[in-house]
Amino acid sequence: MKNTVLLVVLIFVIGVHTHYGQSVRSIDKNEWLVSVGVNAINSQGSKSPFGSISDWAFRFPLAVGVETKWTRLFSLEIAANLNGFEEGAALDAAGPPDDDLVYLSLDANLKYYFGEYIFKNAEWLDFYALAGIGYFDLDGGNLSANVGGGAMIWVNSNKTFALKPQVVGKFAFNHSNKGSVYANNHIQFNMMAVIKL
Repeated sequence: MKNTVLLVVLIFVIGVHTHYGQSVRSIDKNEWLVSVGVNAINSQGSKSPFGSISDWAFRFPLAVGVETKWTRLFSLEIAANLNGFEEGAALDAAGPPDDDLVYLSLDANLKYYFGEYIFKNAEWLDFYALAGIGYFDLDGGNLSANVGGGAMIWVNSNKTFALKPQVVGKFAFNHSNKGSVYANNHIQFNMMAVIKL
């Protein structure tokens, strides 16, 4: 009987520890995150995104977002990005623009946090995959299917401030290889500061 009680207590303690250890990885249900940072846009579309550094746009590169979790592993993020390409910049399909172009995107992404399955004891680090839809405008609007991922790196012990590197591939619904559309497939990289409200 004594061994049975000890076993039940041990299982209870391990269960409570595991439950609370998993719930503090990133944010709890119904908590909110606000993020502000920079972005870089690669608009090589069907070409290799790993070419020259000049292929990346970094002109007034503002990125903002709001995120909340509704389950332990899933969250929804609404994000906006502003950037631009200068006159003569290399762009896939349409070639160099004659004027400066402004880039604006609005995205709604579903995120799946899976960091606890990779690094069980690293509560300061969480990884996620994302998928969603977006609208972006670059001398003409287009809708996109978004796929990507990133990490949440908590800087302080009470998890109120984090850094978030993220990469997203944006696949235009109305993709063109003909040379007349700038709003095509592209890759977006973000580096953001995150504050938990």
